[in-house]
Amino acid sequence: MGEHILKNMFIFFLLILCFSSLITTVVGADDVTLSIQMLQGEQQTRFNKPVVVAGVWHYINITLNQVVNEVTLRLYKGIIVPNVNKNESNYYEWSYDPTSALIWNDLSGYGIEYMKRESCVKNNNMLSFCIGIKDTMPNVVDHYENWTVEVSGGSTSLYSGNIVVEKPKTGISLSKPSSIVFHVDPFTVMDAQGDNFFKIGNIGNIPLFVNFDAEKYSDIGITDVNKKFLPDDVTAHYVVFHARSLPPGIKQMDVQLNGSYPRSYFVDTNATVTLYSSFIIDVPQLIIYVGHSNYRIDEIQGTGITFQYLEKINMYEGELRDVKAYVSGDGAVIIDVSADEKNVSALKFFDGTTETHSPISFVSTNLSERTITVTVRALSEGTTGILTYRVTSNGMTKVYTTQIIIGPPTSTSEKVSANPGLIMQIIVIIAVILVVVYMIFSYVKNRTR
Repeated sequence: MGEHILKNMFIFFLLILCFSSLITTVVGADDVTLSIQMLQGEQQTRFNKPVVVAGVWHYINITLNQVVNEVTLRLYKGIIVPNVNKNESNYYEWSYDPTSALIWNDLSGYGIEYMKRESCVKNNNMLSFCIGIKDTMPNVVDHYENWTVEVSGGSTSLYSGNIVVEKPKTGISLSKPSSIVFHVDPFTVMDAQGDNFFKIGNIGNIPLFVNFDAEKYSDIGITDVNKKFLPDDVTAHYVVFHARSLPPGIKQMDVQLNGSYPRSYFVDTNATVTLYSSFIIDVPQLIIYVGHSNYRIDEIQGTGITFQYLEKINMYEGELRDVKAYVSGDGAVIIDVSADEKNVSALKFFDGTTETHSPISFVSTNLSERTITVTVRALSEGTTGILTYRVTSNGMTKVYTTQIIIGPPTSTSEKVSANPGLIMQIIVIIAVILVVVYMIFSYVKNRTR
């Protein structure tokens, strides 16, 4: 019986020891919290573990929940501290000691300092070690290694955790159409929104800066540029064209952005120096149509003359319509306008507001537009009439045609409904007829009596 009680007490004592050990472990884990970030607070994780990018400066922030005078920070490859052959590929050590001549010190002993002392900070109970490690990894995209971060206070271990060390990787993704089109009214100050957008993504593990030269491209505005793109960021960019009273025509612009990786982020070793250079990001070609809506724009080569006309319109049989064309540019112009006279007929010609006859001659200027108006009548339904412009300038002639698709005449009911005055006239006439009929009926009735 006594042996049984003694055995139970021994087991109970072991359980108490295990429980106490567990509590001690948990409390010890809570004594330190740790975070890792780049120079401007950028944080990354892989497999839910903090990431250190080799060759790049990082802050390792250690928050202590107890008073510790001297702190040692270690990074090493794997889960066991290498006892021999410690080198830049597997082991680093730094310290904070306010009693030492070098309060922040690199204890790694590799000749090159892998600590930025001027950037290390103690703020109350938080220590920020600004450190980096050399990129000694193989030149394999997305290569990574499992490392351990360890914090000690004197000879006491305060923290140990797993991290991922990645090879530095740069690169962008660019999703874009072949061009972005803008439509601008002639001689008008306005902002025109492009018909499409493009996307830039940072597919590396280092912050990317994208800059736009607003002085060089003063007529262009692009959203979400001149900023930092964090790893995995993808941003859509929209383009605005600031039109400044432009003459008609078709303009093309090639715009470039500057991409770069911040030199200040990199540990100054040969392994990462190739990442410092900037590069060009080509924006989709911008095509600006300056002209009237739905009009075809043609710049007549060798003349400096721009002609705008309608390629196709719809009319109904018997309809009269003023069809306009526009001329701009510097030079003498002759326009001979004719209709086929079988399906459509040209009735009148106007140069601006002045009635004239074809051919029409004038001197065009690039400071304004010349409006040429033709009054046409649609003759035969179910046919296509042709209005022809022969434009001559500087000894060159180009021919343009407007197709006029002719539909059936509008019905009587449509004509009546389209003219409220006619409806009122009909109502008045009916009322008068009714009054007259009533008067005649009354007269006949009285005579009969």
